[in-house]
Amino acid sequence: MTKKLEMVFTNQMGSKTTLIVDNAKEDLTQENIKAAMNAIITANIFETTKGELTGIDSAQIVTTDIEEMIL
Repeated sequence: MTKKLEMVFTNQMGSKTTLIVDNAKEDLTQENIKAAMNAIITANIFETTKGELTGIDSAQIVTTDIEEMIL
């Protein structure tokens, strides 16, 4: 089973930009995620084709369970 954290930001042009973190920690909380997203915005380390990240839109944790089949 794998977990991904998908963080969706708004940018200067009003579009949405998604950052995906593979292998997300098991014990993430809403507060942890919001703090991380605010730190990313404040640090201004990412710029998209539609400008800098300006706000938080949403976030979700996606869990994938893969069952391999031997053929």
